[in-house]
Amino acid sequence: MVVDGALYVRAYNGQKSRWYQAAMREKAGRITAAGMTKEVTFVAVEGPTNDRIDAAYRTKYHDSPYLKSMISARARSATVKVMPPGHGADTR
Repeated sequence: MVVDGALYVRAYNGQKSRWYQAAMREKAGRITAAGMTKEVTFVAVEGPTNDRIDAAYRTKYHDSPYLKSMISARARSATVKVMPPGHGADTR
């Protein structure tokens, strides 16, 4: 989900997700999208940024049966900002 020009992802299964646990342990990874593969860093997100991400989910996926799950407390707790390598500032 893109919010304020930044890319965020959430683990559907929350902090118990293997993907989320690996992202937080390694703080880096690789993402493939639109035919491109990029090295990235991951930063956990807390606080009011999650409210803006929820609003973006509601706008984009208002008619999706998965919306409630993606804005649930479980998924919110596993929100990650995807950034270029070397950018590891805390996001609140």
